[in-house]
Amino acid sequence: MAQSNVQWQWCRLLMLSVFLMQSLAGFDARAQERSTSVGGKPPVEAGEKKNSGVRRTSSGGGKPSRPAGPPCPDSPLLPTVTLPTEQRSTLTFETPRLDARGNVIETLNKETQRFTERLSDQVSLELVAIPGECFTMGSSRADEADENEKPPIRARVFGFYMGRTEVTQAQWRVVAGWPKIERDLPPDPSKFKGDDLPVDSITWDEAVEFCRRLTKKTGRPYRLPTEAEWEYACRAGTSGMFTYGAVLAPTLENYDSSLPYGDEPAVPARRKPTPAGSLGFNAFGLADMHGNVREWCLDAYVPRLTGTHALGAPVRSVRQDEAGQSRVIRGGAWSSAPDGCRCSIREGLHREDLLTILGFRVALSDRHGDGQPIETDDDDE
Repeated sequence: MAQSNVQWQWCRLLMLSVFLMQSLAGFDARAQERSTSVGGKPPVEAGEKKNSGVRRTSSGGGKPSRPAGPPCPDSPLLPTVTLPTEQRSTLTFETPRLDARGNVIETLNKETQRFTERLSDQVSLELVAIPGECFTMGSSRADEADENEKPPIRARVFGFYMGRTEVTQAQWRVVAGWPKIERDLPPDPSKFKGDDLPVDSITWDEAVEFCRRLTKKTGRPYRLPTEAEWEYACRAGTSGMFTYGAVLAPTLENYDSSLPYGDEPAVPARRKPTPAGSLGFNAFGLADMHGNVREWCLDAYVPRLTGTHALGAPVRSVRQDEAGQSRVIRGGAWSSAPDGCRCSIREGLHREDLLTILGFRVALSDRHGDGQPIETDDDDE
């Protein structure tokens, strides 16, 4: 009888164990189903690759997701391109801060490294060092930003040199006379004439040819700035609509000042370009980033900010149709209202088109050159 009771107790324990194992298995399956149905993800199995790139939008449409941000440096990243010592020097300059009425409330004394590239006996090209860092690219201002500026992303750029001004007509004319790489360059393309005025009415491909001739002649890696580099350089450590403060001032930039942006007074517009670098400078020592002429960038144009932008790299389209031929233009022009001069304003234009309000400036960097393409995929476009 005692032996029969022991056997019965073992049988009950075995049945209870089986019941508990089945219940727990059912609970895990239901929990995983609930997690997936509300947007969660099942656990990643051993050997399965986690998605570490850009967050994707659903196939049903919706607002773009914010790309994953890159790791940020602990201190500014200085340019790494090797340059001759005798062509480098220290540049000191002043940059103002404006209040909401356009009044100067503070003047900052700044210092940076300058590199001078001699193009001829009479003409030189001046660049300044831009230390790289992380910054917020784009805009979150729902009432003022365009859709292609949103959502803002955290981006990182490496140190580089950038033209202190737009390329002038005198500089263009010298390089146009050098041996061609892929295409001829018109020696005098601009509508508005003047050696110290920015060159205008040039295509993206002509701007790229200019940079390639510079590289061939000097042995240094010149190119157009990437879109991320351009916005970072324009902001110069600030995070607002304009580098100088809440508004612009016609003493600092050449734009349509007859149309106030905020509380600043209206001032008659110049309605023509001014000599490059003849007005104000931002905290990096760059002139005309908010006006004078708009500027070509290296990137193919895509209608939103992507993970490639977050890396400070140029978006390169592999598409051969017309949609793949648009290139980024940045900044404002002498004809632009203040809203069209904001740090984050971005548009696309066909690479073979030209405008009388469009020029460019050069970048000097050992990163993101022609030999280091980063191509877009369907998700980035």
